[in-house]
Amino acid sequence: MGLWWGFVHVAAPLVLTYLVVPALIYLAPGAMQHVFFLNFVKLPFTDYKNLTAHNITSKGRNFYLEANDVTLGLWHVLPRTVSDRLAGTTPTDEELEMTLHSENFPVIVYLHGNSFDRTGDHRCRLYNVLSALDFHVIAVDYRGYGDSTGIPTENGIIQDANEAYQYALRMSGENTVYIWGHSMGTGVATKAAMDVSEQGKPPVGLILESPFNNLRDVVFNHPFTLPFRWMPWFDRIFVHPMQSSGLDMRTDERIVKVNCPILILHAEDDHIIPHHLASKLRHSAEEGGRDVTFVDFAKERRFRHKYIFQAQELADIISSFGKKCAAARLIELNRQQED
Repeated sequence: MGLWWGFVHVAAPLVLTYLVVPALIYLAPGAMQHVFFLNFVKLPFTDYKNLTAHNITSKGRNFYLEANDVTLGLWHVLPRTVSDRLAGTTPTDEELEMTLHSENFPVIVYLHGNSFDRTGDHRCRLYNVLSALDFHVIAVDYRGYGDSTGIPTENGIIQDANEAYQYALRMSGENTVYIWGHSMGTGVATKAAMDVSEQGKPPVGLILESPFNNLRDVVFNHPFTLPFRWMPWFDRIFVHPMQSSGLDMRTDERIVKVNCPILILHAEDDHIIPHHLASKLRHSAEEGGRDVTFVDFAKERRFRHKYIFQAQELADIISSFGKKCAAARLIELNRQQED
């Protein structure tokens, strides 16, 4: 009996890992949507209306957009210079919205990765960094994330990103608008940038933090799939169900259709999306004739997947990239005038 129970204790985890889990994924591909988006991972009792409660150091506002039968929750964090000028006052949301075009400060539309929402600690700390660099930050929760309504799909969250971008474009006047994506959000950001490029309204620059080249490679390299990589039918079990459920994210094919300078940021010790996937994406973009700046961060700095905002040189990197974007925009405006 002892030998039998010993066998069961060894065999049961193996059966669960190598038979039950793959079978569930294969037979219920919709489950992969939940695994990919992780929008159900959120903190209870989150106060989305109080930015200060989440350690946002500049003034800002919580607001909502209605689009495509969903309600999207967003934050608008002011540039530090504007926020400091408003110290000691209580401006209305309308007055805060007006600052998007009343002064010459650029705007970043921030598209987060999977799990949690716009209140995530590392995201809030990045907003503070960008605010200190005098950017407006528009941070959107896709459908199904945070207090946004609806259920996430790839096409749906790309629509949401486009809505946030179009809002920023409408409200910013002559101020420039960037798109910044992190992790899963880099796939969303690239497709959104491609869409608006095809409409003749590209962002002034696209910033991809911890990006991947395509969904198949990121699934294959994700820690979750490590026990299954040796299987000859890996793609059939893990990748094809995701594709059949509407997940695609071929960022390496879409990035060549983005008509603006691109900045890629990636840490060498990223344990979620390996550094070499960002290198592959860079290669695809350069082969497609895109203007790419690639900055990697040594593994000794331990930025991993979501702490690049800690890099002291980030301000200089973004400033340099901003100058490149401004020059490219001027060239494009001159070309349009000549035409």
